[in-house]
Amino acid sequence: MADPSPLGALPPIVGHLLWRRGVRSASEARDFLQASDALFEDPGGLPDIDRAVERLALARRRNETAAVFGDFDADGVTGAALLIKALERYGLRALRYLPHRVSEGHGLNREAVGKLRERGATLIITVDCGVTNVDEAAYAKSLGADVIITDHHLVGADLPEAVAVINPRAPHSRYGFEHLTGAGMTLKLAQALLQPEFGADWSDGLMELAAIGTITDMAPLIGENRYIVHHGLRELRRARSAGLRAIIGLGRSRQEHANARMVGFGVGPRLNAAGRLGHADAALDLLLTDDDGRAVELARELDVCNAERRTLTDETLERARALVPASVPPLILAGEPDFHPGVVGLVAGKLAEEFGAPAAVYGVDGGFVMASCRSAPSFHWADALDQCGDLLLRHGGHAQAAGFRCGLDALPALRERLESIAAERVGGASPALDSVADAEAQPGELMAVFPTLRQMEPFGVGNPAPLFLARGLEVVKAAALGSEGKHFRMSVRSGGALWEAVAFRQEWENAQYVDAVYELEVDHWGGQPRLRLGIQDYAPSDQPRLAL
Repeated sequence: MADPSPLGALPPIVGHLLWRRGVRSASEARDFLQASDALFEDPGGLPDIDRAVERLALARRRNETAAVFGDFDADGVTGAALLIKALERYGLRALRYLPHRVSEGHGLNREAVGKLRERGATLIITVDCGVTNVDEAAYAKSLGADVIITDHHLVGADLPEAVAVINPRAPHSRYGFEHLTGAGMTLKLAQALLQPEFGADWSDGLMELAAIGTITDMAPLIGENRYIVHHGLRELRRARSAGLRAIIGLGRSRQEHANARMVGFGVGPRLNAAGRLGHADAALDLLLTDDDGRAVELARELDVCNAERRTLTDETLERARALVPASVPPLILAGEPDFHPGVVGLVAGKLAEEFGAPAAVYGVDGGFVMASCRSAPSFHWADALDQCGDLLLRHGGHAQAAGFRCGLDALPALRERLESIAAERVGGASPALDSVADAEAQPGELMAVFPTLRQMEPFGVGNPAPLFLARGLEVVKAAALGSEGKHFRMSVRSGGALWEAVAFRQEWENAQYVDAVYELEVDHWGGQPRLRLGIQDYAPSDQPRLAL
């Protein structure tokens, strides 16, 4: 291990954890643990941001009608809601439009542009899309509508002809952070637009939406994303939004205990469900309504949709898993004509996790393959699809997640080329995904530093929850958990103290002592917070750990 001496003022184990996460100095540690304002960059560094603000100011002076064109996933929906609220606060009327996943697909389309123009829109602002829609932006201009693009996806060879292309990955960008999400991009536009007039209150009701979008889009929780999620969760715990209160109320967690895990496993899937199986308008309506009764009605609708999505995902996963060869190829490309396009991305993610290989899962509609892709370590889906552009009708995304559309006849050649690309990049990788502990420590050894460990939250991609290895835990009792026995709970003794522990998606193997990789977590079930061990992996141990 490299010497974390620059972090020596911190408890040694905390310094070690931060060092493993790339923190190299005392000032970096301070900014990280405090999620300080230094992480939240000046929006002026984003490309074309000043041009966008000028065009929006002109629209307000002229009393123009603007339109917000979003996307159907949770990042696109929260980003659209955020921007609509920001424009309303700014004094600008905004129409809204979310495309249908199946009939329209991701990004601007000519029919939607025409509809918005017929409704009087003279300015279209995209959210989480648009950077590759060169022809569609030109079409909007031909109809007399200007376009402002906010997007975070990789750019193509040519940028659309627009008033502004606000994307930290654009060639003319000088912005210091490339990992903002679609909702994060609209937050920065809102900051540039509102902060000069509203001062410190500019983000009221907006930061929590950006946090939800950032978490659900699986963005790395480092740098500016860490700031957005840290402060957005704090706002979410006291949010006045009828929609957010209603959707949080469906889960087992209380609003004042909102954290990244609750958003990722509770709020996000319900917001996503509408766009997966139907139309995302219900999710956007939920985030924008001020009516408590309507919010509860919409939240329940999303909850039912999410339950249907879970069932469909499980069924599709079982069928897709059967299509994976016994000798797992360097890249998995699996599908059936009737696979629902709303769940293929989820299934691809589960296959990638299970087999340790990049995965694409597809359905077929009208003779066209519609696929979603999820990544494995060392594989960049957007780059790989760029190398297959001659075989594709449409593609886009980023490193970890992407999508494409192609003719059914192109599938064999596409499979061959993608497998060849993957073999070069991840060919030597092991398919096993092993648990790796950050440090060896008994639970009792962490009590003194636990307050500092909590400052490392929010946890997620890029900043995983610290995992510890404890050897020789004495098992006092253990029992299966759940109707199907796929989880278990146990009580273990360490250093004379008794600890409750829970393990999900693992089966109990009878043992008197165990070595366990665990996360020290706070359980709020029953309203009384308590510490417990979240068991990530375990194995029977030959002997107990001597009491400290």
